[in-house]
Amino acid sequence: MLGLQVSPPQFPVLGNGLPLAILFLLHITIAEFSVGAITLAVGMEWRSVSTGDPWALRYARAAANSFYLVFSLGATLAVFAVVLLTGLWGNVFGQIVNSFIPLVAFAFGLFFVLVPLLVWYRNSFGRMDARNHAILGTSVAVFQTLFVVLIVGIDAYLITPFNSGLLAATLNPPYWPLLIHRLIGNVSWTALFFAAYAAVKMRGNADDRERAFQAWAARVNLRIGLGLALLMPVDGFALIVVLHNTQAGFFDNLVSGGSAWMMVLQEAFVAVVLIGGNVALEADARGDGAGRSTLGTLSVPITAAGMTIACLPAAVLPSQVLALRYVGLGIAVVVTAAHLVARLQVSRERALQSTHAPGLVAARRALVTVGVFSLATALLMGVIKEHARGSFALYGELTQAAAQQQYNPPGNLYP
Repeated sequence: MLGLQVSPPQFPVLGNGLPLAILFLLHITIAEFSVGAITLAVGMEWRSVSTGDPWALRYARAAANSFYLVFSLGATLAVFAVVLLTGLWGNVFGQIVNSFIPLVAFAFGLFFVLVPLLVWYRNSFGRMDARNHAILGTSVAVFQTLFVVLIVGIDAYLITPFNSGLLAATLNPPYWPLLIHRLIGNVSWTALFFAAYAAVKMRGNADDRERAFQAWAARVNLRIGLGLALLMPVDGFALIVVLHNTQAGFFDNLVSGGSAWMMVLQEAFVAVVLIGGNVALEADARGDGAGRSTLGTLSVPITAAGMTIACLPAAVLPSQVLALRYVGLGIAVVVTAAHLVARLQVSRERALQSTHAPGLVAARRALVTVGVFSLATALLMGVIKEHARGSFALYGELTQAAAQQQYNPPGNLYP
């Protein structure tokens, strides 16, 4: 209690916001990757259990290993971020923790269960019955996802500080759209990042069997990541509608205020992901012998045209036709979805036969671009959400200036 009464120091040169933002962005990158990686690992392991597919099992083991290797780094960065938050933003830290003591205690208590399960899961591949091992992995994924489910409660409260506590935070209007958006996005960008990684691994590898596996992994990850990415604008639209109806000031900051330019930039990033995904699908199909299709040929220019309309700023579009943005975005999503469905099947035989096909070079380049921009899009979404609060730490309740002051707990808090 005495520590919370000390006046917060000022971080030299960088100020009190930038160091915290950097640490949280690094932590969030690893945390989102962790959720995506363990989800993909468990999904592929169940596929291996049901079909006996050795490539699916190899995928599952590699994804689980990547989660295992970055888990401690993510947790360490979280500790650093919380220490900075406590020291530099003492008031907001005290307010949030006291509003969410049951949630915070339960969320961080999960790690006492999650960590040993993760160690057991990662080190027991090939040593347990396959079905039991998949069940163990599923429990790891459930606990990791449950942490996200809880933390999003605080996230929604920062926008609409109406309900707090362990379960009541789910009643805040943005909670469910934010949760769905985050869970979908975590798996989507991680899968697209895996696709980019597989494309890089193919380059310069002379082993045809290894190149075939990486080509298969890239194709599977592209379809998973792109398919989930197409759901995000739908849920994002639902979130925008919720904010428009419940927190008008926050909504105005997003669409026409200081954060509007970031929204345009985000649309541009999404455009790169969708256009690059179409390019990769078509180039890959031509490279492995599936041939040219009318839909594939038209998907790139139509998606590019739709996303160009979606990216037009408010200064270009009159207020009467702002809905045209959503029409452009909808056209791009529908065309990309149709192309994805047409190219949904991944042929194992073609992967083995076409590892040196010229068309795969264009596909690899597109995949790397999509992987990079999918990560950038995920991080930018978080930045936009923070920036749209403007001068508030808790929107409409606690200003940023007040958030940095010493925390004075109410008299009835500590008997």
